[in-house]
Amino acid sequence: MHLLSLPLFTALLACSGNPDDGPDSQEKNRAITDPRPLVEVEPVARGAVADLLISNGIVESEAQADLVPEATGTVVAIKAEEGDKVRKGQVLAVLENASLDAGLARAEAELARAQAELDRVNGLHVKGAVSDRELQEAKYAERSAEVALKEARGTQGHTRIVSPIQGTVSIRELQYGEVAGGQRAFQVVDLNRLRVVIKLPERDLVRLHVGQDASLVSLYDDETRVPGRVTRISPTVDAQTGTVRVTVALEDPGQLLRPGQFVSVRIEVDRHDDVLVVPSRAVFYEEGDPTVFVVTTDPAACEEKKEEAEQAAEKKAPKKKGWGRASEENPALEIEIPGPCRMARKVSVTLGFAGEDTVEMSEGPEQDAQLIVVGQSGMRDETRVRLAGDPKVQPPEPEPESTLNANAASNDEEQEG
Repeated sequence: MHLLSLPLFTALLACSGNPDDGPDSQEKNRAITDPRPLVEVEPVARGAVADLLISNGIVESEAQADLVPEATGTVVAIKAEEGDKVRKGQVLAVLENASLDAGLARAEAELARAQAELDRVNGLHVKGAVSDRELQEAKYAERSAEVALKEARGTQGHTRIVSPIQGTVSIRELQYGEVAGGQRAFQVVDLNRLRVVIKLPERDLVRLHVGQDASLVSLYDDETRVPGRVTRISPTVDAQTGTVRVTVALEDPGQLLRPGQFVSVRIEVDRHDDVLVVPSRAVFYEEGDPTVFVVTTDPAACEEKKEEAEQAAEKKAPKKKGWGRASEENPALEIEIPGPCRMARKVSVTLGFAGEDTVEMSEGPEQDAQLIVVGQSGMRDETRVRLAGDPKVQPPEPEPESTLNANAASNDEEQEG
């Protein structure tokens, strides 16, 4: 027996690397990989499914006012900000217009002069010093001055921006000191009277009526849902688009939705109670036919698949996917799969109403059957699967160090021989 020097032995050991990184070890690691895909299941249950008409729209208010100053003026006061609740007739801003103020002062002075003249002429008329015609002319001048003053006061009121409705200020576009006029200064909306106007195909008109329940869901947050109700259906159909306008009022006291938000509107037009329902995620379509995967526990089927795999190994052919994996060096290598034998079987189904998360099933698996809802993509019929709680395939325990040393010594003796 030849002994290697310590430096040479160390160099050879360094060049050999980690024995676990060799091809045999990699093949071994591949061989012990659990071949069963991990899936999630949900049962077939009994429940209610609604028939829904679905469309998208934008939330808006039944009462909304864009306020534009009727006269040009410099902004001297802003009395409301965005988010403030205001009442009908409340002043939101004040403008200053010198010419309008001067016109009001002239009208007031003219009325005072006309009234004084009328008093003087009326006194002379009593004494017979003036004619009836002169008295009528004085009265006419006084009435004209009153109309002029009223008009001047109304014009001067144009410099005050007043809310015509009760609601909430949603937009304030004025700035202190700027000259405003001709453009929107404020927008006031009533957040207690929100609606969505949608357009539905003409074919759905016979299934619609006022008072139907609806659900409105934010397109950017599925958790934001508010109830609604159909309040108006247009009596005419748009000839160009073949659609009918439907107004849905929101029942949203908590104001979860705001004007301008995009929402999905789902109107319930019919409902089936106490029927078999399956999760929508479990259904996929194969050549246009709805299909599901049912998970069953079938030891006999697993034993049959194991025998087929053994026969394939004897012929040095790779085993079927999902029933073990053979290496080129050892085609008969077996993988011990623990836990129950769960088989995924493909089943065609017949569907009815489609709800938001569930679908009515008129023909298919029975109640409580376990359907795959996650992990069925690309799966074949009769694939063995495992659930989250099932035990996994474990790698073999390493051999004791004494056995490894004995094997190494035996190999050295064979090489010397």
